[in-house]
Amino acid sequence: MKANVVIDIEMCIVQKEYQWKDYPYEHEIIQIGAVMMDEAYGITGEFSSYVRPRYGRIDHFIQGLTGISDKDILEAPSLKEALEDMDFWLSGREVTFYSWSRTDYVQIAREIQAKGIDEEKMAVILDKGNWVDYQQIAGKRFGKPWRMSLEDALMFAEVEPEGKQHDGLADARNTARLIAKMEKNPESRFLQDRLQEEQNKEAVGTSLGSLLSGIRL
Repeated sequence: MKANVVIDIEMCIVQKEYQWKDYPYEHEIIQIGAVMMDEAYGITGEFSSYVRPRYGRIDHFIQGLTGISDKDILEAPSLKEALEDMDFWLSGREVTFYSWSRTDYVQIAREIQAKGIDEEKMAVILDKGNWVDYQQIAGKRFGKPWRMSLEDALMFAEVEPEGKQHDGLADARNTARLIAKMEKNPESRFLQDRLQEEQNKEAVGTSLGSLLSGIRL
């Protein structure tokens, strides 16, 4: 059975004394949120887990951004345990992972390697061929070559966001809803298209006005 799974992670800052020594990266995962969709992009299941960091800590900025506190992660599973729980949730399905940018895949892969987690057991997650960067797809669709935010993409696609921004599960849900709308309605005229049309009309009107202003009748 095949499934489409949207993943979103939240991270904290790694303490300076660990960087470039025990752990060579600046961030560490503190939450994994995932939403499962069937082949018709209907949501069929959800997974969410806080993750206990080994080297990082939650400062005031991260707590304010994500709503995650030290209390939430105090007895949370390690990354290895959380990934094993997610793998159990996937139940051996053939999976295509969707994420908003490549950051999620890169961070997960880095931590698996840095923390000595069995890569063979994580083969499905580590296979780059199983991952789709939907930020890139949405950026092309809306004519935004830069790294557009999920918030902007939801606005352009006219999908009302639900839940708290920067909560792993809420962001995964909203990304799944965006994917469903765009994939099921590939020819739809979204807000971005209408805004572009208005800009084009204004540009033509301005150019025509400039041309006529130089003509004396």
